[in-house]
Amino acid sequence: MLKKIRTILLKNSFLIFWASALAFTGAAVSLPPIVHFSESSFFCGLCHSMKDQYKTWSVSRHRTLKCVDCHLPNSNKAEHFFWKAVDGNKDLISETLGLKEDYEIRLSSHGKKVLQENCIRCHADVVSRMNTKRNCVDCHRGVSHIKTAAVCSYNTEVK
Repeated sequence: MLKKIRTILLKNSFLIFWASALAFTGAAVSLPPIVHFSESSFFCGLCHSMKDQYKTWSVSRHRTLKCVDCHLPNSNKAEHFFWKAVDGNKDLISETLGLKEDYEIRLSSHGKKVLQENCIRCHADVVSRMNTKRNCVDCHRGVSHIKTAAVCSYNTEVK
């Protein structure tokens, strides 16, 4: 059986090489635009359950930032893309199957930690003089999501 497979591969190595090269080139050309679009705030706002968050973000002080700037880890690319895949798939399943109502959107404990780290990263000059044990959103709840902040759930202590 293995000899048969080896023979087929050797006979078709030229075809396999060019098919692989074509597939690799296609992925290399199409992947960056897809990643760029999926990281846009417009893309995040396409989901029915994110309409209010998108509207309130678009008139907030943070409207120049993308959702992923606050809601995904940004310390390194591997962690960023790992959590983008985890959170994206979770959101896709939840949205597709209608598992949550619009008012049930909550940050996970990991999401709260990431949000806090990103606040500190962007505002390092200000928070360097503060106690960062408390979540930034305890005092700055409506900074990015003005109307929706009242229904979001936050911890008072960062774990």
